[in-house]
Amino acid sequence: MKTKKQTVIMKNALARAQHDLSLGEKRIISIAISKINAKANKIDYNTTNARTITIETGDYQKTAKLSNEKNAYPEMKRSAKDLINKKLKIKTRTMTGHETEIINWISTLKYETGQGYLKISFTPEIMPYLVAIKDRFTKYELKKTEGIRSIYSWRMLEFLTSWSKNKNGKREISITEFGEMMGQPENYKTGDTIARIIKPAIKELEKNGWKITHERRKTNGKYTHITFSWCEP
Repeated sequence: MKTKKQTVIMKNALARAQHDLSLGEKRIISIAISKINAKANKIDYNTTNARTITIETGDYQKTAKLSNEKNAYPEMKRSAKDLINKKLKIKTRTMTGHETEIINWISTLKYETGQGYLKISFTPEIMPYLVAIKDRFTKYELKKTEGIRSIYSWRMLEFLTSWSKNKNGKREISITEFGEMMGQPENYKTGDTIARIIKPAIKELEKNGWKITHERRKTNGKYTHITFSWCEP
């Protein structure tokens, strides 16, 4: 019997939102989103129970590509503990500029030591970005993230996918804006964004079958923008 594909689907605004999730936290959130997607539109998400997702050690082990399930649970639990405090910023264009919405990812976290699972409940505010989506959405198979070792690589995967048309795309963006979306440290300058975030992320994604090129553009003698061209595997 074929294994059912785990698919991550979210509004583009969420895929491009600014957040500071660690790699472990990102794995947990993405696994949970794929499970929400699997039952989307089938239940009423107005109750906490409906927004609660159970994540097994095996789910985490597979996505992290860990060889030993014994090591997967402590890592998963350690990553989950800070999720309750993690927020994201979603910017929406308005007539006068941009409106910023700051929301929490989850409202509750439950686990039972030694039982190999944890439960997270998404906040009501984030659900409109995950269910009943008809257009302007980002979609990718969770399998494409298996073994990724950098949160920046995962974020770039989401950004490029959100801008893709038929698995191909080309996009120019301000280097400063891109770095902020990536959740880079506040003290990073343009050179840091390129050397420590963009280039390593591209290198890792290319190992997974992506084809990505990038060109920088100067404004008043300084690099200010970057254009990505890509083809998904």
